[in-house]
Amino acid sequence: MRILIATASRHGSTRELGQWLGSAMVARLADTAPSATVDVRDAADVDSIAEYDAVVIGSGVYLGRWLGDARSLVAREQPELETRPVWLFSSGPIGESASSEKKSKWSNAPWAIEHKVFGGKLDRSMLSGFERAVVRMVNADYGDDRSRAATDEWAGTICRALTATAPRSA
Repeated sequence: MRILIATASRHGSTRELGQWLGSAMVARLADTAPSATVDVRDAADVDSIAEYDAVVIGSGVYLGRWLGDARSLVAREQPELETRPVWLFSSGPIGESASSEKKSKWSNAPWAIEHKVFGGKLDRSMLSGFERAVVRMVNADYGDDRSRAATDEWAGTICRALTATAPRSA
């Protein structure tokens, strides 16, 4: 079983969520599906998902939208995405909004098993002047509301679904 985790990240925190998810999935699959591989890649570097049995796509959310690389991957690979198990995640809310599941375009994607919203990270030192101005304008908080425990828990959910449907060897 080959699993792709593709992320679109402007400043690296969503990429890091993808890496956490990948590590947790590898650890969980070691006993139940030892031949499984998990590739964590930037969405911009994914030419095709045809070689993968399952896909997880995640993006940072800026002004309510996924980043272009993730949106392009979904648009280009839509027919393939409809033929395999797919999970989606968004990263972005900080503060009180991080705890509520924000609705997005992807929340109702009929071909996705689930769309998970994780808290995001907003580090003032990583932002351009324009981005800092936008943060002030929308009154966003700085901080890191990502949860490794929540990422681990979701990895377990995905792995249980994958191993429940995987063919058993005789």
